[in-house]
Amino acid sequence: MGFDKIEAVSLTDQFVQKIESMIISGELMPGDQLPPARELSARMGVSRPVISAGLIELEKMGFVEIVARQGVYVSDYRRTGSLDTLTALLNYNGGVMRDDEVRSLMEVRSANECLCVKLVVERATQEELDELAPMLDAIKDAKTDQEGAEATFQFHHALSVLSRNAFLPLLYNSIHGYGLHFWSLYRKRYGANRLYQNKLELYRALLDRDAERAQAFTSDMLDGVVNGTFSLYNYPTQM
Repeated sequence: MGFDKIEAVSLTDQFVQKIESMIISGELMPGDQLPPARELSARMGVSRPVISAGLIELEKMGFVEIVARQGVYVSDYRRTGSLDTLTALLNYNGGVMRDDEVRSLMEVRSANECLCVKLVVERATQEELDELAPMLDAIKDAKTDQEGAEATFQFHHALSVLSRNAFLPLLYNSIHGYGLHFWSLYRKRYGANRLYQNKLELYRALLDRDAERAQAFTSDMLDGVVNGTFSLYNYPTQM
């Protein structure tokens, strides 16, 4: 049966999430020094081993820097962060991103996906491209916005695999929840047929080995978000 044991979040994880939230919200700023572990332990009601383990995790994620014999300082996670930091940002505040974060995410997506289709044109075989056709049918035949969003996500993820770039599929997976949110809202606003036609034209450009046209179809859609003509701002997401 699928009724697995429910695991409580550990005290270390709770400590990490609390400090993450204080840093992301701006309550703690880059350069701020955290109180000593003894004081944190007393104020937060957890043991010093929990504090120590949590600080090590926060340093790995790029949120703090532990300086020997000096203390723990808040880092500028934009300079020191990793994919783990990105995950924390995406999950912050229940998955509701701030305007600048949405814009930043879409700018990165635009760059990555334009690179992706260029690499697909250069590297994918004709047989591999032919195998994408049923995914287009799934986008067309989807009955709900959620089904259409999932089908569209799977189409783009398949392209990332065909790019032969080892990191693009991982990056795409890391924003799975926001990918579904984006495509669902797009389908709601513009209709199922427009979403399908956009992906169909992209697919035809790939079949024609026309990287420039494929990139244009990709960037035009995402640029609308970056420039504010199609706003996802302040919408909660399903992570």
